[in-house]
Amino acid sequence: MSTATATASASATGSPGASEQSQQRPTRKRRGSPVWYAFLGPPLLLLLVFVAYPTVETFRESLFRRVGTREEFVGLSQYSRLLTNPIFWKALGNTALLGVAFLVIVIPLSAVLASMLNRLRRGATPLKVIYFLPQLTSSVAVALIFNYVFQPDWGLLNGLLHRVGVDSVPLWLADPRYDFTGSRAAVTILAVWAGLGYYMLVVLAGLQSIPVDLYEAAAIDGANAFQIWRRITLPSLRPTFVFLVMTGTVDAMSRFSDLWTLGGPGGAPARSLQSVVMLMFQTGFESHDTSMAAAIAVVFFILVLGITLIAFRALLAREFREIRGSRKAR
Repeated sequence: MSTATATASASATGSPGASEQSQQRPTRKRRGSPVWYAFLGPPLLLLLVFVAYPTVETFRESLFRRVGTREEFVGLSQYSRLLTNPIFWKALGNTALLGVAFLVIVIPLSAVLASMLNRLRRGATPLKVIYFLPQLTSSVAVALIFNYVFQPDWGLLNGLLHRVGVDSVPLWLADPRYDFTGSRAAVTILAVWAGLGYYMLVVLAGLQSIPVDLYEAAAIDGANAFQIWRRITLPSLRPTFVFLVMTGTVDAMSRFSDLWTLGGPGGAPARSLQSVVMLMFQTGFESHDTSMAAAIAVVFFILVLGITLIAFRALLAREFREIRGSRKAR
């Protein structure tokens, strides 16, 4: 009798656990509270003002031509002028060449250095700091230092070559030719030196995320070092390499400050260092042709977007096939 009474009283008053769960459960009114909109409002406003509006305005301005204080609709004539301009194609070729050369060198080199650091048991942390320091240095400061290093007459590198008996020294930043000692090679060395630490740390993080059990099982099965590297390490680093290729492509195509410091607005010598971003800046702020600069920005945006999507689909083709196969199996 007393047990039934206690049970009835507990159900009437409500157990402590049930009351706590009811208090912790968010109500519909709390979810729709204006406080959340107050937090989301300022970032959304900044996104609209500094990203969405300039993007729409760039597309709009590329279809107009400024005549004095008024604008005149010209349609696609700006794009027609741009695509028949050899300076634009040279700048686009420089951008592609410098970007490909940078990625081809920095990703394998960072993988080698990361593998060596991953094997160290002592002293790895100071080396990580040393390799990453150029990433923290201003790109303008780095460019000024390399401008001194690669000067053909009084530069540090040619001075060392003279000391060891080399009479015919390279021209480096004064040579616009497509060779391994020209201006493009010099800025590629600069970019690799500055970005190697970041790429190495990302690859090192990928290496340290590989389970040790895989290596132990492969060693038990009698696999040698090359087979382990080919069958375990490289496939496990695939997501890391995809990330580096995607982000590195965008970063390499948007280089500006170091090239501007070394080659000026025209990408001297002979426009060999002029990228598409530099051409856009020169057209808009020196030639004051903002409509053509907007057309350059739109074309470059479409190119970068297309390259990114193609690379994304190509690099992750296997993952997309697995996803489609799992959907068909269902």
